[in-house]
Amino acid sequence: MKYDVVGIGYPLLDKVVEVNEDFILKNGLMRNNMNLVNIDKSKKILSMLTNSSVNDSAGGSVPNTLASVCSLGGKSLFIGMIGNDNNGNKYRRLIEKLGVTINLKSCDEIQGTSVIMVTPDAERTMATCLGAGMNLTKNDINLKDISNSKILHIEAYQLDGEKQAEAVFYAMEHAKKNNILISIDLADPALIERHRENVNKIMKDYADIVFVNEDEAEKLTNKKPAEAAEEIKKFCKIAIVKIGKKGSLVMDNNGLHKIKGFKVNAINTTGAGDAYSGGFLYGISHGFDVKTSGKIASYVAAQVVASHDSMIKRNIQQEIAGIIKG
Repeated sequence: MKYDVVGIGYPLLDKVVEVNEDFILKNGLMRNNMNLVNIDKSKKILSMLTNSSVNDSAGGSVPNTLASVCSLGGKSLFIGMIGNDNNGNKYRRLIEKLGVTINLKSCDEIQGTSVIMVTPDAERTMATCLGAGMNLTKNDINLKDISNSKILHIEAYQLDGEKQAEAVFYAMEHAKKNNILISIDLADPALIERHRENVNKIMKDYADIVFVNEDEAEKLTNKKPAEAAEEIKKFCKIAIVKIGKKGSLVMDNNGLHKIKGFKVNAINTTGAGDAYSGGFLYGISHGFDVKTSGKIASYVAAQVVASHDSMIKRNIQQEIAGIIKG
């Protein structure tokens, strides 16, 4: 296969900037939360940052996951929609710099961004505009890309748009027919509630690997982590419940495996779950068992937690050699 993992998701240009609390209040944002904003509000916030020092980086849940695959020496490809503007061009350059192969279409909508505002207490408030990413359709999916991959990875956020949902079901149907593993990150408890029917359909008909955190697991199954993993496993080959610094629970045909987290000085948790998914999918795509894949995943996630970035930006292939050897 040409790729270990091909992913479909939102390409978001992360813009990290230091602001005071008044800036958050002035823009009517919920402090320390991810605020989904429309295009007009996004333009207003960005215009207010013209004279500020802004650090740009490639972001988005699936891109974060794919960057982790590449940091381990794997090969990944990203399918998404970017804007025909300066931010869109910048996103293309930044994601390629991370080693991720891209099949990004573009449109005249503005590039999706996530403005990450850091207040003096080091807390983060996000204003996310999906922008061009919402215009992805099934016609933008090259089925050959999926045929050339071991795993298709989907973010459940794609279910929020009718056209994107149609696109991911189109991609999953092709993957299923061609015996390509299908992985999904259920992304958010509220999303599970909004799209319960489609989530259930994916679980029942398509998913081989399902990633959830504790809150998502409870929303999906109404059970605590260990029981939730067991319940989710009834519908797929591998169920993963991420439980923060305590590590993760992985359920496969051989039972429930408790994977410990790596202890680090926690600086930032943004993107850690995505990094975990990338480490796990790297392991599975390279023939490792779920316990080894889980250990790789925990290590990768810890590297994000110990940094200021939401994704791995260095090659850590040698660092996991000891984990692989056991």
